[in-house]
Amino acid sequence: MEHKNLTLEDDKNLINKILDDIEMRYIVLFLYVVRNDLFKDLNEQEIIDSYERVLILDEVFKGNLLTFWRRSFLEIAVDLGLLRNIRSMREFEAKDDDFIVKLGDETIEIKQNTIIVPEELIFAMIKKKFKFLTKRNFNLALTRLKGVRCEISTAIHPFIFEIGANDYCLSDDLYYILDQFGNIYQAIKMEITIEGFYERFKEIKDKIEKFIKIFDPLLNTKNLIKKINKAIEENKDIINYLKEENIKLSDKFDIDNIKNDAPICKDWTSKLIQLLNFRFQMEKINDNLIKIKSYYSGKNKKYNYMKFIENVSFNENNIVDEIQDDLIALRKEIIEINNTLSNFTEKDMKLLNLDYERFIITSGDE
Repeated sequence: MEHKNLTLEDDKNLINKILDDIEMRYIVLFLYVVRNDLFKDLNEQEIIDSYERVLILDEVFKGNLLTFWRRSFLEIAVDLGLLRNIRSMREFEAKDDDFIVKLGDETIEIKQNTIIVPEELIFAMIKKKFKFLTKRNFNLALTRLKGVRCEISTAIHPFIFEIGANDYCLSDDLYYILDQFGNIYQAIKMEITIEGFYERFKEIKDKIEKFIKIFDPLLNTKNLIKKINKAIEENKDIINYLKEENIKLSDKFDIDNIKNDAPICKDWTSKLIQLLNFRFQMEKINDNLIKIKSYYSGKNKKYNYMKFIENVSFNENNIVDEIQDDLIALRKEIIEINNTLSNFTEKDMKLLNLDYERFIITSGDE
């Protein structure tokens, strides 16, 4: 008999390939979370009735949700971004009971025992957690998921189905396959934690590089970064090391020809060296973050995403503890850097450079 339906036995490699593609993975997994964690696979009529009771209201107040929805349902709905004007449970709890909650023009519907999610809502749910996702790549992923070619037969496997115009549901075959691998919602949350940490890290790193650029844009070029990092690793004076390496620097680094014991020189040099050291530390942190992300992504990834789900769900090899401990340690380093960096402003850095350049010019006149 020809293989037609998606099965774990025959299509495990294919499913892994889809889940290892970040655009397709999130569509599949968020549809799974809506079906499994939010609506309990439609096995509890009370959840369905309470959800639909809210949908028919002309205006939805916070008090309505507290009356009709379970706390667990409400928490997941907020986390997924189904309440358009509420970003977190903390924000929700701070509102008065007469606060009007916006569910959006299009929201999840349940028809003929099928959970249907509008395209724009799927994108909004994913985009809330993973900022790097683009609408173009999302649309391409939707198209691909509607008809995935089987690797062992001529069959086409729909991982998702389009219902009507731009509404989607998850394939039953795929849902029950994924259901075997553990707590998918927990795995997504772990990935969100890592990616969110990385985004915050990148903001601080970009800020450091922006400040360094004010001192001299050349200091942000790849060649000079390598030289500067080597000087730091070998505990050498950075500016002198660059000169010894015959790196052409601007006149402002020719400190031998000016009164470098002047307060403005000391201030300018110390802040620059501090920023260069911060960047060096951030690059080391970046290396560690890449190692953490390699549990499920990147060129040197340790596991395919289905295995990552299993590992996180059952804390195999203490993966959850290791990730959390590593992130806590890195967070301490970043906080220390950011505490100092918060005293720097772009305006102050520019003024410092202007004062320093003016000092160089006047020293040359002398």
